[in-house]
This record gives sequence, C-alpha cells and structure tokens, in this order.
Amino acid sequence: MSKNGSPTGTAPKKARRRPRWLGPLPEDPMYRRMRKALIREIAPETVLDWVEAEECVMSQYQSMRFRHWQKAIWKRCQWAGIKRAVKSRLRQRCPSDPEDELEWKAGRLWPTMASSIEPAEIEVETFLHRQPDLDSIARRDATALRRRDAALRHIEQRRSRRKKEEAQSQKIAATRSMNGKGEGPVVEPTALEELPIAADRNHQNGHG
Repeated sequence: MSKNGSPTGTAPKKARRRPRWLGPLPEDPMYRRMRKALIREIAPETVLDWVEAEECVMSQYQSMRFRHWQKAIWKRCQWAGIKRAVKSRLRQRCPSDPEDELEWKAGRLWPTMASSIEPAEIEVETFLHRQPDLDSIARRDATALRRRDAALRHIEQRRSRRKKEEAQSQKIAATRSMNGKGEGPVVEPTALEELPIAADRNHQNGHG
C-alpha cells in the first residue's frame, strides 16, 4: 500500500457522503445526536476516512453505554453494599457467630446501622459485591476508547500525508515553471561576448 493509503498509488477519491455499504445506523436517538456532532467535527473526506469515522463514533457510543451500565449496577446494588458493610461490622463485634446468623442480623439491622457507616466503606462493599461484572465492563470500556483513539489517529495521519503530498506537488510544479518546463516565461541564454566580464577581457587583450 502506498503512503497515501491507496493500494494503486493514486490519490484517494473524495467521498463527501457516507458509503451505503457501511450498513444501517442504530436507531438510538443518543447515538444519532452524538454521531452528528462527531461527523461534523471529523469531516471525513475519503472512503477510508468514513470507515474510521464510523469506527470512532461506534466506539464512543459503546463506551457511553458501558458507563451507563456501571451506573445502573452501582445504583441497583447499593443496598447490597450497605448490607455487606453492616455484616462486616457485626462480624467484628460477634466473631464467633456463623455466617448465616450474621446474614440474618444484617438483614434486620442494616436500616438502623447504615447511617453510622462511612460512605466509602459502603462503596467498597458495593464494588466487591459485583466486582467481576464491574471489572468486565471497565475492560470493555477501555477497549472501546482505544479503538476510538486509534481511528482518530489514523484519520489525522492520512490527512497529514495528503497535505504533505499536495505541498510537494505544488513545489515541483513551481520549480518546473521556473526552469522553463512549465507554463512560465522562458529565459533566453545570453551570448558570452555580451556579458560585461567578457567584454572587459577582450579590451585588455587588444581586441577592443
């Protein structure tokens, strides 16, 4: 593949509109609003730009959904975190009680004991209650963000290469024009005898 991203070495064609073969878009209104804003900012110019732009939009959308999942888990499992924190306090007070007894006491006492427990302790217990799920969502979120950043980086790299190639082409065209190979004015060569230094030498040799 050539530097400009084309397998044939020719400049990529402009593609101001989204190619149809990229498939239908999700119907989620949040996705549509986010995509409109990002596409306006990215302003894809070629087919490859569109592919990377859609990858960027979808990755950002997935990251947002994953974070909504995390919030939903935290909200839904907060009571479980409170109960775990109360049970931990009861275990410290009654270390000889069996687990089922501590579980029963925590179920009865958590409404009255919750106010005496630090919020950070409740957050820790909530996280530990659903740690595998939260860790899995966090990994998916990180992967989506890496894909988004890679897509943006590829778009910027191709644009930078295209700008350099255009600037180089303009420089070559200007050089050819100055050398008389283009459409610029042609400079006629001057005879050696007509140059001032040649005329001075002829005078010194007695030819003047």
